[in-house]
Amino acid sequence: MLNIKYPVIQAPMAGGIIPPDVAAAISNAGCLGSIAAGGLSITELESQIGTVHALTRSPFQVNLFANDYPEPYAIAAINKELNTIRQRLGIPVIESYSFTTAEPLESYVDLCIQYKVPVVSFTFGCPTPSLVDKLHDAGVTIMGTISTVGEALRMRNLGIDIVIAQGYEAGGHKGGFTDSPSIGLMALVPQVVDAIDLPVVAAGGISDRRGVQAAILLGADYIQAGTRFLNTFESTAHPLHKAAISRAYETDALYTSAFSGKTARGIRNQMMDKLSHLEIPPYPYMNIMTKDIRAAAKNQQQVDFMSNWSGQNIRSSETQSISCVIAELTASFR
Repeated sequence: MLNIKYPVIQAPMAGGIIPPDVAAAISNAGCLGSIAAGGLSITELESQIGTVHALTRSPFQVNLFANDYPEPYAIAAINKELNTIRQRLGIPVIESYSFTTAEPLESYVDLCIQYKVPVVSFTFGCPTPSLVDKLHDAGVTIMGTISTVGEALRMRNLGIDIVIAQGYEAGGHKGGFTDSPSIGLMALVPQVVDAIDLPVVAAGGISDRRGVQAAILLGADYIQAGTRFLNTFESTAHPLHKAAISRAYETDALYTSAFSGKTARGIRNQMMDKLSHLEIPPYPYMNIMTKDIRAAAKNQQQVDFMSNWSGQNIRSSETQSISCVIAELTASFR
């Protein structure tokens, strides 16, 4: 359905981790390169799509956030702790925030249709039926991210073409959209495969040919890898982020909502520990509140206040070239 040579997808990772020229190179290598639209303006996304189109004729995807905007929580207690971190980093304290919402999801969908993006995926939520119809009318293949069988059924009922089953092991944000407990990939994939008559992507903890083979044996049609592509020479992840992954153990990659307000897996650090006892506002409010801290930490080489996302399969995720990663992930299909 994705019209790619190898059933390997580069996970979309917000924050410019995989620049558009690298995403195009991944597509040119026979896999599915990805643009993460989360956090991008319409203008920025338009530029990235243009770059990928100029560098490849192979399929690629754009990943869109489909999250709701809940009422913000009281922020006094959490902000007091954030201001102590700001003082440590030597940046201005903040007492109030502008919680402006992003441009409508439909605007991003319209842009993808305008520029003939072949594959659009959604995370953090479900697209509306009207957006699904609009994309299908334009010939776009739609993927949806889930963490439970119940979420997979909802995606199927919406008319989504391909379901991305994200296991508990995955790094970065939990892509599902309910408060259900996370499930390990080995348990999740066969149950999703049995429940829906759709292609399934296995995502979470896959970093070499063994993980690929296991996912296919469990019934997955494709695999998606994130940390493995993040920790490459070509990715634009901060060098300290890559180093943290390279020296960490599997027990160091923990769930936290400290950076964004949504559950995500990353390498344990002081930021996660300092905020663990507090009630944290939901995404996107906490994400807005910590933006300056995360930026300052990167500029100052302060790894303890950076969001160092990583999956649990760390010991086989040392820094490599993209070409080596693709060769390993596609070895079973050559």
